[in-house]
Amino acid sequence: MNKICLSLAAAALTAGSLLAAPVKAQQTEEHYAMVVFLKGSEFFNWAYAGFQDAAATVGATTELQGPADWDASAEARAVDQLVAKGVKGIAVTAGDADTLVGSINAAMEAGVPTLTFDSDSPKSDRLLFVGTNNYNAGFAAGKAVGEQVGDDARVGVSLIPGLDSINHRLQGFKEGLASVAPGAEVVAQVNDEGDLQKAETVNTAMLQANPQINVIFCAHGNPATGALAATRNVGRFDGPNKVHVLAWSIDVPILQGIEDDEYGSTVAQNPYMMGVQSFLQLWSAAHPTQFDSLTNPGMGQVPTADLDTGVKILKKGDPAIKALMTPPKI
Repeated sequence: MNKICLSLAAAALTAGSLLAAPVKAQQTEEHYAMVVFLKGSEFFNWAYAGFQDAAATVGATTELQGPADWDASAEARAVDQLVAKGVKGIAVTAGDADTLVGSINAAMEAGVPTLTFDSDSPKSDRLLFVGTNNYNAGFAAGKAVGEQVGDDARVGVSLIPGLDSINHRLQGFKEGLASVAPGAEVVAQVNDEGDLQKAETVNTAMLQANPQINVIFCAHGNPATGALAATRNVGRFDGPNKVHVLAWSIDVPILQGIEDDEYGSTVAQNPYMMGVQSFLQLWSAAHPTQFDSLTNPGMGQVPTADLDTGVKILKKGDPAIKALMTPPKI
């Protein structure tokens, strides 16, 4: 009886080991990486959390690489090292589009599926770009302002001129605004240079020179705090002449400011979705099917068009604000 039990137990252990072996092997082999240009930022922590969670659904492992300070060359070196390490796929956000071209192309040439997310390197051979379509996001922002303020909207814009991403956002904003409030106008724009103090100075001057402005559209993530300070400087932080400040950020202080009625609303990108979709596209590229990829022979099926992860315009009381107020710890 004991011998029979021992034999059954041994058989069960053997069968269990055989069943567990493919899972263990997959976990060992299926290792993917994300590379960012500002490791530790709240935004990229959200993206990496999505990347990790998507990887967990297929038993893959991940790692996060990149400099703590903005350094595109360090990013390029990180991509090179991950290729040498033999990872199955790389998602990289380009701190500088051109600096990453050589490393991305080398990774693809080596057969390591590589895509860009959040910030693109369009001249490279990357699989595709996963992130916010800036025109669509700007359109959503303009439409929201038009619906809230109507034809009376007189908008000042705080931006960094000359950047393609911001040009597309502004074009979308104007067309979204006109789609629902044809009488509304964009009356002025200022260069905040991406600096909070500069943003306060130039937005204060803009409000003083254009007292009809009742909305400030912040076309990127940095100027919102400065724009809000500017409304205080001219006595229009609250009351009947309050200026509606539309931010472009999901940072916790901005979200809290919306709940406290300081900001009118914010454009919320979806970095978590960027991470999820980046992993899923890499996993698909790393698993060829019976028909070869037309565009990347030897790899699996991945679309070549950019993948828009969308935005939401958040106002006070939106349930999404509560979720975003607790960013992941990486």
